[in-house]
Amino acid sequence: MKKLIYNFVVICISLILIQGCKKGDKQGLDVAPGDIVKYAKFSTAIYKDQDLKTWGATLSKTEPVKLLETLNVQIRGTATEIAKVKLSDNTVLFVPAKNLADKPVVFIEDTKAYVRNNASSKVFAIIPKGTIGFVLQENAEWVQVYVGQLDGKWITQQWVNSGFTAEEIRVQEAKLFEESAAILKNTASKPDQKKQAEANLKDLTSSTGIFADMSRNLLGPVDRTGYEGANTNGDGAGDNGLNSGEATVQTAAGLTMRDQPGTNGNSIVIIPNGTVIKITGKGTTEETIAGKTSVWYQVEWNGYRGWVFGGFLAL
Repeated sequence: MKKLIYNFVVICISLILIQGCKKGDKQGLDVAPGDIVKYAKFSTAIYKDQDLKTWGATLSKTEPVKLLETLNVQIRGTATEIAKVKLSDNTVLFVPAKNLADKPVVFIEDTKAYVRNNASSKVFAIIPKGTIGFVLQENAEWVQVYVGQLDGKWITQQWVNSGFTAEEIRVQEAKLFEESAAILKNTASKPDQKKQAEANLKDLTSSTGIFADMSRNLLGPVDRTGYEGANTNGDGAGDNGLNSGEATVQTAAGLTMRDQPGTNGNSIVIIPNGTVIKITGKGTTEETIAGKTSVWYQVEWNGYRGWVFGGFLAL
């Protein structure tokens, strides 16, 4: 009898712990069984009133909210579907329902987005890996997604059937990468913002997902001191004017070989410091990285062929 009571107590405690974990798995949002969770498709204002007149807060992209109810409200003479939501701090506010989606996903490979939910329909666009999307509805193995604008095209209700994950850790990595990359590409970003963005990307290089390589590609060769392509040998390696022949890599963290000249090229391999490589060609456009100005060189090494920045090469 005592054993039965003990087993019953253990089961009850386990159920309580499991339920507690479920209630805390939405980034701090208090979720109970039966609650509906929605996510912001982009940074969007939310309001204190259902007429959307008084600003209350701003949701960040992928931020979860608890859907309390949906209302039909006349906004400037137009019938508008409004979502009444609760935030993680228990604030109750209102937002246009069209700004919310069922859940965020991350594309882990370049993925075809179709016009309709069948592979015989037209391919509307290719969604690049690393892109954040949002599930609008599901139909068997097909998912209708919202992505936003990509290369001049708006992906708002196209269909995919593979190539994505809804893992929360990947969503958070994707968001961190996206925000950090935007800061680095924005010429108006402040130095402290860029420094933090670089730190975020360096953290991502140690992750196990696709954003490790994507962050390394964006940062370029980075040494332990945190400066892109820094040369710790102190010998001033730089553009040596070679068109062919051999050169030595001189940057502590190694030199990234890319599939085309420029930091936007895809990473092929990182060539270790001190390695002798064969130069087969020379680019024409100069670029400055970490204070070094040079062109890019076409090279061969260990069976790989690609381009490297000449500022970190020496005879």
